[in-house]
Amino acid sequence: MYDSDECIRRYNELEHGKARIEGIYDAIKQADENNDVPFQLYFRLRLCYESDFYWDKLDMFVIFPQVLALIDKYPDAPCTKYYSGEKMLPHVMWDYKWLLMDCTDFYQIPMEDCLKFYEDFKRRSIECGYSLRSYYRSMFYFYENIDKEKAEAAFYAFEKEPRDENSECKACERNTQIRFYLNNGDFDRAEELAKDIESFNLRCGGNNDRYWAWGNMKLIYLQYYINNGNLEKAMECCRILERRKDLCNNLEVWDDLICCYAYADLGKALRYYKQCWKKFQDNRNPRAIFRESRKMSIFFKRLSEGRKKTTVKLNLDSSFPLYREDGEYRIDELQDYYYRRAYDVAVKLDERNGCGYYVEMLGKEPGFT
Repeated sequence: MYDSDECIRRYNELEHGKARIEGIYDAIKQADENNDVPFQLYFRLRLCYESDFYWDKLDMFVIFPQVLALIDKYPDAPCTKYYSGEKMLPHVMWDYKWLLMDCTDFYQIPMEDCLKFYEDFKRRSIECGYSLRSYYRSMFYFYENIDKEKAEAAFYAFEKEPRDENSECKACERNTQIRFYLNNGDFDRAEELAKDIESFNLRCGGNNDRYWAWGNMKLIYLQYYINNGNLEKAMECCRILERRKDLCNNLEVWDDLICCYAYADLGKALRYYKQCWKKFQDNRNPRAIFRESRKMSIFFKRLSEGRKKTTVKLNLDSSFPLYREDGEYRIDELQDYYYRRAYDVAVKLDERNGCGYYVEMLGKEPGFT
């Protein structure tokens, strides 16, 4: 017999990520078979959350169009007891922002379709009486590596729009500002904005981990220092972040740590790679594949330069394309594998975006000494 509470209990017993997503898919099937509209929406939104925060985001793009179709058919669908408020619509609009933020990750989504999502969200926001603050914030991230002028225009429009109930928490918005000012040459402004998060006076309102906004800020600074060739400052961020392994997992920071330790401690970089290679290999998010593969290519280049042996012993399984039973891998082949993996995605992302950002980034290495 169908029992929505029992469905939730069962999937909450599963580990975050792939296992829990499969459990939520089963809950969706049962809600659909019983035409339980509030839980048809609720389970789909929980799957979007799990996909966005604990997996590779791909399942969200499969499920969210179903969410929109359901809410259009049942605009007054009531909330379940697990959500606040009277109706599901505000929760749909809240989760819609996650999809917008992730459009840039998937070259499989044509530019035309990405922009349709944005315009649909804008229309729905206006119909709900929301400001366009979240719309412009998402547009900033979308255009950040595609069109600098459009990204800047979207950022300044975001700052001008008033906050409302569909705005991200103040800490998340503050990190957006820190990111923008750091990457646009106003370090002092970024430092001033960072003070409240650094002191924990400003924390993420949507995540129970008190370190979430702080960890995101440290990651922003880490990537800034990597891109600007400041190894000393980058290593300070690495040492701070790696004290909290759970945060490193959730923020997907391991590729950055490996990249930095490739210049500071090759042995530690290799240990981290051995821990993370499977996660990198299983990732289905194209932009994450590019990011991780590019940095693993840099790591193996450094490893090749830093040791006399031309091979490295690795305990990889048969899912790895270069798998060898003896576990003895040529370092130059590993470097080439990751470079080609990154290049394949870079070309496709650039083709979708109509620019050359990712191929250009692939040719760059941190200017560390």
